[in-house]
Amino acid sequence: MKTTYKMVLTSTLFTTFSCPVTAQDSLFEVKANVALTSNYLFRGFTQTDNQMALQGGLDLNLQSGAYLSLWGSNVKFLEDETVPPEDRASMELDVYAGYSGDLGNGLGYGLKVGRYLYPGANSDLNYEMTEFNFSLNYTSSQGIGLGLVYDFSPEFAAKSGKAHHYSLTISQSMENGLSMKGYVGQQMITENDNFGHDDYLYYGLSLGYSLAGMADVAVGYSNTDLDEEGDLADDKVFFTLSKAF
Repeated sequence: MKTTYKMVLTSTLFTTFSCPVTAQDSLFEVKANVALTSNYLFRGFTQTDNQMALQGGLDLNLQSGAYLSLWGSNVKFLEDETVPPEDRASMELDVYAGYSGDLGNGLGYGLKVGRYLYPGANSDLNYEMTEFNFSLNYTSSQGIGLGLVYDFSPEFAAKSGKAHHYSLTISQSMENGLSMKGYVGQQMITENDNFGHDDYLYYGLSLGYSLAGMADVAVGYSNTDLDEEGDLADDKVFFTLSKAF
């Protein structure tokens, strides 16, 4: 059953390569992206047991600023031996609906709601969750970007109660195709015992390069202030090859 879900994701990605994704109607446009990464990291935690991930997404962007998005990746969580292999998650599928607005002078904002789904996983594991997102961003004429993000979940993963997430991002894009990004974030969870981890700080850096518009390559570094999670959330270097359409 999980193999079927992997086949669906792979089929979607190959379909992305083979069909046009720009709508002729100017009221909306469809965009797509595909990526291969050496490690799928989410807020400092590996989602693939430090292994590779194939990822892809589709975005329907309306002229009004509203959008719908679908994004998927393979995952491999470190469940203990009490969880049978057939009950474990092998795929993550995220569904988003949001709105992006322009305040002028390089300022923008965003509102988003997202649902994290794990098709094929036993629902008793309580992996699925919903998050509400608010963001502010600024881009200067020199290509310097600043971003502030706040996420709220009324019921975080593993039935761990209300959760708050804050992050700050700074980036720089250059005309030669190089880009740099640094970020720091804080994840706060009500029921830490259910989640299995304390509240924590995470941070990272990445350096990217555009290969003449053919694809983008990036190398990144990620770490957290957690000390007892072993390879789950320690310092990591990862590589990503991606393409947007």
